[in-house]
Amino acid sequence: MTAHEETTRQIAEKNLAGHVHYFSRLLAQLSEHRWAADGYPELRSGHVQLLRNLDPAGTRATVLAHRAHVTKQTMGRLVKELVGAGYLALMPDTADSRAQLVQLTHRGETFLAYLATTLLDLEQAFGQVLGISRLAAFNTALHELTAFAEARRQQLP
Repeated sequence: MTAHEETTRQIAEKNLAGHVHYFSRLLAQLSEHRWAADGYPELRSGHVQLLRNLDPAGTRATVLAHRAHVTKQTMGRLVKELVGAGYLALMPDTADSRAQLVQLTHRGETFLAYLATTLLDLEQAFGQVLGISRLAAFNTALHELTAFAEARRQQLP
C-alpha cells in the first residue's frame, strides 16, 4: 500500500464527521421513504428542522432560521413549501404589524404526533441492534460531543 493510499484509508476510517454525515443522510432517506408511504410524501428532513423549532403560539421565520442553523432565505423557502402543503399558516404578529408568525395547522400538528411515534419506533429498532444500555451510552456520548463542538464553534471569531 502506498503512503497516499494509507493516508486516505486513515482519513476515511477516522473521519467521524463523515461517518455522522453519512449516517444522518441514511436516516433522512429511510425516514422520508416511510413518511411518503404513510401519507406525507411532500415532507423532507429539512422540513422537520422547521417544524420542531416552532413555538406553540407561532414563531417568526427569522427566529426559526436561527434555531435551525440555516439562512433566512432557506427558512423562507421551507416555510413557503409547508404553507403550500397545508402544514403551516402565516398569521399577523400582534407585537409587530410588519411581521408574521409561522404556526402549525391541524395537518402540521397531526404530522408532529405521527413523527413522535416514528422516532419511538426508530429508537426501539436501534435498541434491538445495540441493546438499550449501549444505545443510551451512544446517545449520551453524542450529546456530549455535540455540546463540546458547539462550545468550540462559539469561540470562533
